[in-house]
Amino acid sequence: MPGEKPWIEGDLAITKSAIDAIYAHAKETYPSECCGFVSGPAEDAARCDEAVREVNEADKYHRLDPERFPRTSRTYFKIHELRAARAFERGEASGRPIKVIYHSHCDAGSYFSAEDAATFASEGALMWPCAFVVVSVMNGEPKGHQLWVHVPGTNEFREAPIRTIDG
Repeated sequence: MPGEKPWIEGDLAITKSAIDAIYAHAKETYPSECCGFVSGPAEDAARCDEAVREVNEADKYHRLDPERFPRTSRTYFKIHELRAARAFERGEASGRPIKVIYHSHCDAGSYFSAEDAATFASEGALMWPCAFVVVSVMNGEPKGHQLWVHVPGTNEFREAPIRTIDG
């Protein structure tokens, strides 16, 4: 899969407008985590130029089943899986695949948590064909972001290069 979807290996270039949109989303949803997707042209594997917001459904799931979903949107995010699958399919079909899933951490760093890793890797396989951006939001203000990619054959993720470009 890596050669077929090279963005899952990292070294991405995200436009300033996409980062600004992600930061605005993180600021608006604070003190809840935000989440969404970043897509870009298939023919330019590194370029990520469009952020699309998703609804964090953590509170909904917590209300329905607090034992199975003990965390709220303050410390957890949940994207509707069927909606996500359809978004990935639409992206592939249109030539603008989803290359990144983003989310924020409230009053915490932009690390990839054990919960994040358990959500996106199982039995050494990546659950979605993308990389991951985590935004740190401190006291309601976005303070930075990091890109995380899956380590093939494991349930681990490592930090990877991401640069901001004009656009």
